[in-house]
Amino acid sequence: MVRTPVGKARKRRRPSGRRSPVRRRDPEVYVPEPNPDAPAARPRRTGDWEQWLDLPARTAEQVPEPSVAPERRRVPAADEDDRAGGYDDNVAPPPAIINRSGIHPGVPLRHPTRQRSRQSNGNRILAVLIVLGVGIAVVSILYTAINGLGGDDKPAAASSTVRAPGAVTTAATSTAPPAQASAIATQGCEQRRTPDIVSGTDPGGTATGPDAILAFEYAYYVERSGYRARAVVADNAIVSPADQIQRGINQTPVGTRYCVLVTRAKDGDDGLAHWEVKLTEQYPGEQPRTFTQLITTRTLASRTLITAIASG
Repeated sequence: MVRTPVGKARKRRRPSGRRSPVRRRDPEVYVPEPNPDAPAARPRRTGDWEQWLDLPARTAEQVPEPSVAPERRRVPAADEDDRAGGYDDNVAPPPAIINRSGIHPGVPLRHPTRQRSRQSNGNRILAVLIVLGVGIAVVSILYTAINGLGGDDKPAAASSTVRAPGAVTTAATSTAPPAQASAIATQGCEQRRTPDIVSGTDPGGTATGPDAILAFEYAYYVERSGYRARAVVADNAIVSPADQIQRGINQTPVGTRYCVLVTRAKDGDDGLAHWEVKLTEQYPGEQPRTFTQLITTRTLASRTLITAIASG
């Protein structure tokens, strides 16, 4: 079966020219018909209002109460927005701060927390600085006291060194005039030096045997050092070590005076020089006492050292 094509609907053409105005009809007003069964309307009163107002007569002039304008309530902007755009009932209000102290009914003030940790750290640092200052002061006092005690012996050493050249220049004579008593020499101690006899409180040295003996006694009584005394003693000598010498020095009172008299003894076949030493010792406030020592020395490479000390 062959279908014939359906033609397109023809478009309606608008009439040319201006359209005539359309007149609107007035709306019809419905007027209800009167109902005969309805009760008659209440007659309207005429005259002044006092005539138809059923109120008691005014006995006195009544003063009208002033009219009070209703209080206006300010609505926050947020509420106006909620009213305009809708209010979400599901949103919970922010929690209020509850005062449980019972002192102030209002909202309590929030005070900033005190920084106790910084204050405690500052106090600790201050305490450490104070302790360090006290320690430095104590060390300074001790150092000053030690130097003050050691300084008392230095003038005596200087005086003895000054007298030594005078003793050397008078070596040509048999005896030298007696020296005045110093802070380290006993009363009547002679500063004398001859080939066979040497006496006094000279600091000594290592040039000869008497010089080594004088240096040993000077380190013992004036310098009060066991190590300085052991420095003029040979390593293999029959002499106590430095620490034992120091213990003996510590038992000797400070300010002890002394005098050394060295005399050459008969030399033996061992190649050593033998010396007889008379040592006079006087403690402060006591009488002097004298005892004898036998000391041997050896000279090697122009250096003389003590090899033995024994009681005589």
